[in-house]
Amino acid sequence: MPLTLFEHPLSPYARKVKIALYEKGIAFDRVHIEPLRLKSDDTHYEAFSAAGPRLEVPCLVDGDFRCFDSTIIVDYLDERWPERPLLHGAPEARARARMVEEICDTSFDAINWGLMELRFFRRASGEAAERMAAAAGEQLGRMWDRLERELDDRDWMSGNAFGRADASLIVHVTASALFGFAPLDRHLRLRAWSARCLEVPSVQRDAADLAVYMGGDGPRGMRRGPIDRQYRDHRLEWMIKTGGVDVVLAGMKDGTIHFAAWP
Repeated sequence: MPLTLFEHPLSPYARKVKIALYEKGIAFDRVHIEPLRLKSDDTHYEAFSAAGPRLEVPCLVDGDFRCFDSTIIVDYLDERWPERPLLHGAPEARARARMVEEICDTSFDAINWGLMELRFFRRASGEAAERMAAAAGEQLGRMWDRLERELDDRDWMSGNAFGRADASLIVHVTASALFGFAPLDRHLRLRAWSARCLEVPSVQRDAADLAVYMGGDGPRGMRRGPIDRQYRDHRLEWMIKTGGVDVVLAGMKDGTIHFAAWP
């Protein structure tokens, strides 16, 4: 029986897990979830809430086993199917890859989340939006500098082959580029790494999934009516320290900013 992955095509966490599944050649069924629009009487609510008590994607179901959190899911996949590992090399290389993954799941995600709030959902406008976007650009510049150093003379972030750190990072690098903040001319290693990643079949399959969603009614549906968005702690931290406290307070007041359902 194939695994079931509860996911959303825009979630970088779900995309990391999908790339890992594609890379390892594991069969799975995708179930598209809109957590903030999911009602307790919807078809997938019971299975999704049992797998992920915080009602966040991604969640994985493998028979009677349920798992949430993208990093824990990828750990599980590597231990359950060790034949094609997603971490490679010596302990130092593996630790370095885990640190890159952690940067992606916290700091990098927060910046891109903020840019999406500004550029796609129009949470702020005028001078405030321009100021916050400029701050995001400066933060990404420092991020590129750090990642350029991390690569050093290596081809991959995950050791001596493509792996979980690369899967985590490439979805954020491509998203940042869409917002107008691609790696700069001085980041030659990072730009070459990005080009290599885009040639990896598992990355291409995930990109195709996203293209199907973006070409359909999904993005238009997200813009209809009040825009509900679920914040995680690092996203809230970014908004507060980058000048978006009024954005958060306004969203909480009108009920369009929410936090995890549990505990």
